[in-house]
Amino acid sequence: MKKLPLLILSLLVIITLASCEFDVATETTVYPDGSLDKTIAVEKTDSANFIFNVSSWERSIIKKAQEDTAKTDSVQYDAFTSFHKKFASAEDANADLSVVSDTILQVTSKFEKKFRWFYTYITYSETYHKLNKMKLDPEDYFTREDYAFIDRLPAEGQKIAKADELYLNLLHDKIFSKYGEDVMQEEFFTLAGIVVTAQPARDSLKKHKTDLRAALEKLNDRGGVDQNNMLLAALDSFKIPIDQSKVAEFQIAQKKFWKKIGFISTVDDGKFVNRINLPWDVVNTNADSVSGNTLIWSPPTIKFLLKDYTMYGECRRLNWWAVIVSLGIIGLTGYLFIRKRN
Repeated sequence: MKKLPLLILSLLVIITLASCEFDVATETTVYPDGSLDKTIAVEKTDSANFIFNVSSWERSIIKKAQEDTAKTDSVQYDAFTSFHKKFASAEDANADLSVVSDTILQVTSKFEKKFRWFYTYITYSETYHKLNKMKLDPEDYFTREDYAFIDRLPAEGQKIAKADELYLNLLHDKIFSKYGEDVMQEEFFTLAGIVVTAQPARDSLKKHKTDLRAALEKLNDRGGVDQNNMLLAALDSFKIPIDQSKVAEFQIAQKKFWKKIGFISTVDDGKFVNRINLPWDVVNTNADSVSGNTLIWSPPTIKFLLKDYTMYGECRRLNWWAVIVSLGIIGLTGYLFIRKRN
């Protein structure tokens, strides 16, 4: 039987959260005064609390419904838990959703209203901040061409060219092989540094830094070692002494690390749909599709895995009073001009 890479084995620690694919749907109704109605629907309540900061939101159950295949813009959810909350402003929404955390999806909303005489414009955006919370900078691994390719990827489920499909597969390999393996090596080295405090031991740890992952894979293949004690067992295999007074601190840090890995894995496995309902006629957007004043995105998670992803829309309303005033001024000017000539 072929052994799984350590990164994949690591993700199995949170198997109860990531074992099955789930859907996440978010919807925001934007009002002219800047207030927002936000709804987040997920397959399971625990998943919502794991991804978004919705502990204070109103909760309800969405009953199973048949998908309306006649409407391509229709989004249906089966047996979802829905969380809803009203906000007086985008800033209020950010207090809940734009929390900087290694285990919560950070979403920043921005509302801007501009008066341009004949029209009043509203620009609203939501930014999904990058999922990757690891220590190594992805800029050292991915090129501008990689990021440009990610930017032009279509909505989830849409077909792409064979060449793009090949590039996407290679990009996934780069993310989860080269970058992923180096990340895990660096994270394990940092964790080990908590319990390896004596200078000779630290020198030995540094010497064996690149061997840690192989040692962990060997221990995993052999079995019989608890996942939470595997790193300590790997250090013991290299005869690296540990500071017993730091073990409790190490266990806390390791638990946070696995939770961070679980968060990234869970979100990466999900399918996201985001809808924004604007109050007026849409004039500009990067949405995957538009239905009336509703903007719809279905981004593959790679869109916000390595970098921030902003979804925006701009709408406008004709100011009839400005039209009337302008016509009145034009009429008055014409009247005075004709009167002067006569």
